Amino acid sequence: MLLTSADHERIADAVAAAEAKIRGEIVCVVIDEASPYPETPLAWAAFGALVLPLAGLALLKVTAALRHFDAPGGWAAAQAAAPHAPVLIALTGYALLQCLLFVGIFAVALVPPVRRSLTPSLLKRARVRERAVQQFFARGLHKTRERTGVLIFASLGERQAEVLADVGIDEKVAASDWEAAIADLVAGVRAGRPADGFVAAIERCGRLLAQHFPAGSEDPDELPNALVESPQR
Repeated sequence: MLLTSADHERIADAVAAAEAKIRGEIVCVVIDEASPYPETPLAWAAFGALVLPLAGLALLKVTAALRHFDAPGGWAAAQAAAPHAPVLIALTGYALLQCLLFVGIFAVALVPPVRRSLTPSLLKRARVRERAVQQFFARGLHKTRERTGVLIFASLGERQAEVLADVGIDEKVAASDWEAAIADLVAGVRAGRPADGFVAAIERCGRLLAQHFPAGSEDPDELPNALVESPQR
């Protein structure tokens, strides 16, 4: 990951500073990638193996037809002169070509940057959201005293982020209000400075929460402030 020990310290300090002004808990989680997307190489390899040979045959047929169209005798002569390879050899060659294409495309699509670029954005968004929800419950954000837990989540591979709030906050803060914090985090991740993105998102979430959940006389620190680096599934 791109985060150093100094980055971890900055993020933990930012969480502590924000929580000192609110009745709530902020937890930050970062992962390398939300999913290995095993279906992406398989789908592209199958598509290529099925479609590319057919496209090649269609192109050859059109080229041959155009080449013989003006020959003496026209289409009939072209059909009579066309070579007829044994059916078994043709089918064997076709199957071999499909196998080679499948293996080749599959191997290329396994390369992480290629796999990510070939994975549909909607699928990546869904997997990032799924991992964020898992982390929300895994980190105990649904167990705070006033149900005022907030997860700030980033997936570096997809360059996407999520901010999830517990039910106590959802009653007073609209989901759209978190969009600016998400934008701050995504901007930092895409610029190669995820720590800056986390700090900006933490500060913005802290200001938003302070409007509705200002710190009281008793506000125990219920959850750790340290950034969590979660391994890939």
